[in-house]
Amino acid sequence: MSQSAVDPRALDQTIEKSEPWFRASLQALVEHPTVSPGGGHEADIRRGAEAARNLVRALGGEAELVETAGTPAVWGGFTPAGARAAVIVYNHLDVQPADLATWTRGEPFRFQVEAHHERTFLYRGRGSTDDKGPALAALRAAAHAAEIGIPLAVRFLWETEEEIGSPHFAEVVSRIQAGAAGMPGPAASAVIVSDSIWPSAAVPAMSTGLRGGLNGLFRLRTASKEAHSGLTGGVARNPVRELCLLAAAIHGARFWHEGAIPPAPAEVAGFAASGFDAAYFKRSYGLEKIETEVPLEMMLRTWARSTFELHGLAGGYTGPGVKTAVPKEAELKWSFRLVHGQDPGRLETRLRDFVAAVNPDVEIEVTGRLLPYLGGLAGPAADAVRAGMTSAFGREPVPVREGGSIGAVSIMTEMLGLPVAFLPLSLPEHGYHAPDEYFDWQQAAGGMRAFVHAFAAYAAACA
Repeated sequence: MSQSAVDPRALDQTIEKSEPWFRASLQALVEHPTVSPGGGHEADIRRGAEAARNLVRALGGEAELVETAGTPAVWGGFTPAGARAAVIVYNHLDVQPADLATWTRGEPFRFQVEAHHERTFLYRGRGSTDDKGPALAALRAAAHAAEIGIPLAVRFLWETEEEIGSPHFAEVVSRIQAGAAGMPGPAASAVIVSDSIWPSAAVPAMSTGLRGGLNGLFRLRTASKEAHSGLTGGVARNPVRELCLLAAAIHGARFWHEGAIPPAPAEVAGFAASGFDAAYFKRSYGLEKIETEVPLEMMLRTWARSTFELHGLAGGYTGPGVKTAVPKEAELKWSFRLVHGQDPGRLETRLRDFVAAVNPDVEIEVTGRLLPYLGGLAGPAADAVRAGMTSAFGREPVPVREGGSIGAVSIMTEMLGLPVAFLPLSLPEHGYHAPDEYFDWQQAAGGMRAFVHAFAAYAAACA
């Protein structure tokens, strides 16, 4: 079957009838608080993975849990008769923590649905857009593709540790390679990732690259107890102030820019054609003040340049009013985003040397390392995704990079040696990692169409 053999009317009818299934399935996943490992939600993660496995089986697919030293992944899929090729679709089931106090539309893990005049339905809850909604769109598309006889085996690889850097994902891949979670049919020849964001709701996009990362903590202890600043100020070392000074020194340094390879002029031209809108960007992310209002500069900073960010400072008195005491210790949470040409291991060495020179008493704990990834838009998988998105959304997707990081992509590239294509479905306003996160039916339905057409196009290319 070729891409043109997909009956658009029958596909539209199937998708329209799928909304109740999508709603119920997303509720089943969202209401499992699968907060990334390390925070005491490991049992919830397992239950969420079991629920996801059962959803695949309920549609007629095969699915199993792949155990690791951490939390399990889900490996499943469909193998229609006559399948001549196979593709892996990657998503993740773990989510970021959610602070109930910041959610204005209900509890983070209580699924809610709202009618919407443009997007038909909004599905609210932590994980709805990152990344459970896109995963379900791909799942329903694969089931339909199998039903209509597209000769492509579709494998789903859903991990549960993406938000903490995929520390056990290599173990998942190794077990699959060893046949511990084998399935019949041909071996996969490409990977499609559906865990990224369009720059604009009006313009579909295909990501060509991901930033890597290095993240961790600085800790400094200077006393056995806090002390009155009137009695000790000027003599006692202040760990909060010293960590702030360290952060300022790192911000002004150049070592974390070393090795970065800038995008080629042709890629920058693609960025400029992406439909990026500064006002939309600010509104979607709730940004009131930003460092630049120039759209191209904003894109380059978020997609193609390294960054150093601070995420939390703990130490001293944080209650109402002022308590004039010098704290005894402090902790600073930080991360670097790295681009093509940079290596987190080398950066860690340079960071440790820099901190030792500025303040040798500071303790450094590195909690995550991710390699950057730079792919391309050539090859059968990328061509199939481009064709699928064009058919589904009415215009060809523009090439962009992704400012975030997906550790599993580099691992799959290295261990499986397969090309990776990106089929993103989320929008900036959906609220990745933010309060009041949601997904919408228009993107879910479009995603189902895009995946079905992409599966058909890839099967035809592999015929």
